[in-house]
Amino acid sequence: MGATSDYASDLSRQIAANNPAGALLSVAKAIYSFGTDGGAVGLITPKLTASLPKNAVIVAGTVNSTTAVTSAGSATLAVGTSAGSSATALLAATAKATLSANALVNAVPVFATPVKLSAAGLITVTVGTAALTAGVVEITLFYFVANS
Repeated sequence: MGATSDYASDLSRQIAANNPAGALLSVAKAIYSFGTDGGAVGLITPKLTASLPKNAVIVAGTVNSTTAVTSAGSATLAVGTSAGSSATALLAATAKATLSANALVNAVPVFATPVKLSAAGLITVTVGTAALTAGVVEITLFYFVANS
C-alpha cells in the first residue's frame, strides 16, 4: 500500500508543479433538445448547458446527435458560446443531414487550433435557414483555463 500511495503523491506533486494554473483538462457539456428548447431559427441557449470560464482554452469537442435533427426545410445547426467567442466558433453551420441519429461530428477546436474565450460564456446552438422539427444533440467540450 505504501508504494501505491507514494506513487500517487509523487504524481500529484508533478502535476501541480507542471500545471501551476491548474491547467488540467475539464469537461463542459450541453444538451440541445427540440422538446425543451424549441427549434426556431436563431440563437438558442439550451436549458441544459455549461458555463465556460473566461480564458477557457477549448482543445477538443464532439457533437453527438442522439436523436436525428430534422426540418421541413434545409436547416443547419451551429455551435458556439454566448460570450467570449462567436456563435459558430465550436461548429460551423452544419446541414441537418450530417446530424442523423447517433452521428458523431468533431467540433472545430483541436489541440492544433484551439479556441480561447475572452469572456465567460454558455454553450449555445444556432438554427439557420429553416426551423427544426426534432432532434437531440449532445455537445461535449474539453478545455483548460489559462492564467490570462
